[in-house]
Amino acid sequence: MEAPPASGQSPDEGRVDTEDRAAEEATAPRPLFVPRGLVMLAALWVFTSWILLFGFRPPVQPQTASYGPTLEILFASVGVGIAVGWPLLRLSARPSAAPLLQSALDAVALAILLQVVVWPLRLVSSWTLPRTWMIVAALGVSIALSGAVLALTAGSTRRRTRTRAMAACVALAALPLAVGIVGEFIAPTASPDFGASGQSASSWRAALEYLVPVSAPALLARCAEAVPLDPTASEWRLLRIGGGVGAALWLAAVLLSGFARKDPRRPMDADPLS
Repeated sequence: MEAPPASGQSPDEGRVDTEDRAAEEATAPRPLFVPRGLVMLAALWVFTSWILLFGFRPPVQPQTASYGPTLEILFASVGVGIAVGWPLLRLSARPSAAPLLQSALDAVALAILLQVVVWPLRLVSSWTLPRTWMIVAALGVSIALSGAVLALTAGSTRRRTRTRAMAACVALAALPLAVGIVGEFIAPTASPDFGASGQSASSWRAALEYLVPVSAPALLARCAEAVPLDPTASEWRLLRIGGGVGAALWLAAVLLSGFARKDPRRPMDADPLS
């Protein structure tokens, strides 16, 4: 129901004012809020992935080895949700008035939710305790990377900035897969020269290893592998690289937030962490 026009104002002018106010409210920055919708959608994403992969019937021979490949795909799907679904939800909505705090709150909510997914899976997998802790750490690294991107860009009112941020999230998630597919055409892993010194297989395989830490689907699928039972030194190195990149991005977000607060042209009523 439209508000009645003010005295001396025609109905058309009152309608225009109402539409202008509605447009301002639709583009106004959104204050900090509890991410209930994000938690609900994340739980629905995991549940749907579980049903599509495992179904309602157990395997004919329910052994831990039979669940291994499916668990890798499950965590790759979780990685897609972290790297693409979460940024898509936030970057397609209204800008955040406090992107730093909102991203941190989202990250904590997702990290707590996914603990309910990881630990019960030890009952149907061959994961050792160190392997399980590695998966938890990989989830933390993946969430930190996506959260840092949102902390840097979710407060922007420019559509081009938000579109570029979303494109970067999709590219990082899919880049290891693209490099792997191209590398297989150049130097198939079935070739006896695969990985040999001076062969092209070594170069693309090395490039793939450097891209895995910044891709949540690739990192989580790698860490969820059932073999070897205990994490290797190379897997821990992937986590250290991803953690370093995430820490650098969060540091950049904090520094940019501090510079923005000191900007004299900034509105006085703006959120200090936006």
